[in-house]
Amino acid sequence: MKTCASFDRIKSGYERDITYLGNHARVHEGTRAGKVSATTVHGVKSRMARALSRHYERCPLCG
Repeated sequence: MKTCASFDRIKSGYERDITYLGNHARVHEGTRAGKVSATTVHGVKSRMARALSRHYERCPLCG
């Protein structure tokens, strides 16, 4: 799948957030902060999927 630079920029931003929150959840496992971070990761993944699919539908270079 060929994508544009904007798609890659959007994806890398979300992946950076997912990595940060996932690491935070692992470090603080069992605490309230860790549980919140783990839950937030699932929300961020959903938002990333929506943002990337929306971009792919509208971008003349990607879609």
